[in-house]
Formats: sequence, C-alpha cells, structure tokens
Amino acid sequence: MKVAVRRLLVAAVPVLALALSAAGCGIHEQTQRWYPADNGVNTEAGDIGLRNVQVISDGEGTATVVATLTNRGAAEDELVEVRIGDVTAELADGPVEIPVSGITDLGPDGDRVDGFDVDADPGHTVAVEFRFGAAPRTTVRALVRPAEGQYAEALPAEQRRPSEAPGDGAPTEEATGAPADEATNGAEPPGDEPTGGPADEPTDEPTD
Repeated sequence: MKVAVRRLLVAAVPVLALALSAAGCGIHEQTQRWYPADNGVNTEAGDIGLRNVQVISDGEGTATVVATLTNRGAAEDELVEVRIGDVTAELADGPVEIPVSGITDLGPDGDRVDGFDVDADPGHTVAVEFRFGAAPRTTVRALVRPAEGQYAEALPAEQRRPSEAPGDGAPTEEATGAPADEATNGAEPPGDEPTGGPADEPTDEPTD
C-alpha cells in the first residue's frame, strides 16, 4: 500500500511542475500585456521604474512624452527635467512628484511634458533623458508615434511655434525722403531791385 502511494506521489511531481511552469508563463505574459514591447520602452532608474516611454509628434517640431513612472523606494522622488533629443521639454506644472509605491502618468491624461522645436519624425526613435531629484538620470531611445488614433489629442491644444525675436518682421517704414519743402505760397520772391538812378530833377532855374 505504501509503495503504491509513493508511486503516485512520484508520478504527480512532474505534473505539478508542469502546472507551475504553465502558471508562471501566464503571469509573465500578463505582465507583458501591461507594458507591451511594441508600445513603448521600459527601463529602470534606481528605484524609479519607467514604463511605456514613447514620444508623440506632429513631425513639425511639437512633441509630447507619454510614460508611466513608478516608485518602489522608501522615499518619494520627483522628475525635475526631461530632454527630447537636444531640446529641454517643458514640465507644464513644474517638477512631477513620484510618491512611494505610487504611479505617475506623463502625457495628455497626466502631467504634461511637451517639447517644441523638436527634431522627432514619426516612425523613428529619439533620445529621451529623464532627470530626477534623487534617482540617477537615465536616457532611453523612444519610438516616435504620429498624433493620430488613440494619440490624436495627445499634443498640446495650443501648439506653440518659435516666437519671432523682438525686432523681427517687417520694420515700420520710416520717412526716408527729404524734408518737405517749406511753403512758399503767398511769399513773393524778391524782385529785381531797381538799378536805374532816381528820375532827373529839373535843373533849369526859372528865367527872369
């Protein structure tokens, strides 16, 4: 009887291992579905996790960073700067807080990180650098996606264009002609002065 039970246990071990292996694969696949590889870049910066990092661009200089930040550390941190290529992006509300065991979203539905005059064409990749208050800075190569489909409204509502520097544009025309001639109407030009002597006075004295 004991031999039969032992044989059953031995036979059950491979089956149990196979079941656990299958379950492990299911968990791994589920984790991958949270952050699919073709949907953005995942990386770590110390205790800060960066998930689904990508850039949405109109191909004309305006771009928005989309990402999710997590914090598994014992203290809160903050995102203080983001660079898209060679351009420093604008943090719409200032430094972005990343609470302990919390999740912070970057993008149109979270904290906006917008770049202007960015060289980022859809279909290519661009370097995106993240700088934190405590965590080490990190750089990823993020895929640039067009502002369409689910990202059609991702770009800022008012896409800023490079403002003209003061003095640029058409200058105000200044008077360049000679000053207007002074009015001469009504003033007679000086005439020729008489050159003849005064009329001859009579010289003949009356005769007696």
